Amino acid sequence: MQIPESKIQFVCGLSNGERLIEGKGILSIIKGEDSPWNKLQKYIKNSNLIINSFNLWVGDRHFNLPSINPKFGGKSPVSYNCFRKLGFDAVTGAEEIKENYICAEAIYDTYKIQIWIDEQDTNKSWINIVEVNNGSSI
Repeated sequence: MQIPESKIQFVCGLSNGERLIEGKGILSIIKGEDSPWNKLQKYIKNSNLIINSFNLWVGDRHFNLPSINPKFGGKSPVSYNCFRKLGFDAVTGAEEIKENYICAEAIYDTYKIQIWIDEQDTNKSWINIVEVNNGSSI
């Protein structure tokens, strides 16, 4: 099964002023190495940094999560997360990917704000709020 190449990149602003883009520089996608997300996590831990802002880019469209200094009087997230989900047809057992999404999360003490974008049709996106209990979804 071949996972399609994504048209969507995560982009983060770090506490040292750097802006890192998925697939570029230290977050390059190289077969056999960690994912760009895991590379980012190691980099911020080893450099004692935090993520100040996080968003998803689809060409010239940007989907922004609340930042550490949120606009419009919002709350600051305590952390961020990013992952992809694939969907298959379980009935037929076909390996053809039916659905392919990216999700970026702003994580707070009792909830997460999620942005979901359909990677096959990037004009489709959703916002979701998920309650959390002691760090895990309920």
